Amino acid sequence: MNDDPNQAIKTYRMLDRSDRLDFDIRDQTVRPAIAVAHRHEFFQMQVNASVGHAHMIGGQRREHASRSIIFVMPYRVHCAYNPPDARYHIINFAPQFLRPGLDLSPFDMEEASMSDYPELAPFLYEGHIDFDFDEAEFAYVQGVIRHMMTLNQRRGLGTLERLRGALLELVGFVTETYQQELADLAGQRVFLQRRSDTLKRVIKHIDENLANMLSIYTIAEAAHVSPNYLSQLLKKHTGLAFVEWVTAKRMERALHLLVHTDDRISEIANAVGFSDEAYFTRRFSQRFHLSPTKYRRQHCQVV
Repeated sequence: MNDDPNQAIKTYRMLDRSDRLDFDIRDQTVRPAIAVAHRHEFFQMQVNASVGHAHMIGGQRREHASRSIIFVMPYRVHCAYNPPDARYHIINFAPQFLRPGLDLSPFDMEEASMSDYPELAPFLYEGHIDFDFDEAEFAYVQGVIRHMMTLNQRRGLGTLERLRGALLELVGFVTETYQQELADLAGQRVFLQRRSDTLKRVIKHIDENLANMLSIYTIAEAAHVSPNYLSQLLKKHTGLAFVEWVTAKRMERALHLLVHTDDRISEIANAVGFSDEAYFTRRFSQRFHLSPTKYRRQHCQVV
């Protein structure tokens, strides 16, 4: 997903991408879109008024028609691909602006009841629904956009409340328009399948790279999630922290190699990500109360 495999996925703050720290709205002329995979701490909406838009989100690329809106949750890895002559608006806002007191993590947001948090619905199911609109519907959307642009340019006493109201009107309009599709997805608990797919990607990447240096940051990039989300996902489904899980998988591989190969202990240590044989032996002995050599002797014959 990242065009440069050696470039870490960057997390942007409101300060990095907006003129204000609570809410901002702009069109495509203000600043160029970020053309590589990234994430940000804030909510984002992209309102497309032209054809040829595409968006990579959660590791999947989707094409978007003219008269569409893209919803991006905080910390969700994504990348927009806009045509040279694109016409669109970007709306950035802090979680507390959307709903004062909103302090759910992205992981907890997935489990939030749609009846309790209806304003989250389009963000939760972006990637499952294409939020496209007919001409009359999009004319209404553009009217709300113009209203927000005007308010944002002339801020004063009461303006933030009006901006929040306009934002909720737009999100509420989308939610109402797609209420049946959103309700169906909520009933299917599709976030569980998304988590399952993410967990499979995580485990596969760890299993294939046990000999290499592994960090929660590199694994999160490979799985298209944030490090915090990955940490919570592993803890919920395995009961283990990231480091504990990686260590367990390394020791599991080491057991197999000790029994089924005649590799030297140093070679096995390297094969499971330990550059120091003594350190590997110490960690192995702590876990199994046997040294690697004694474990090999007490178990199956080497093939």
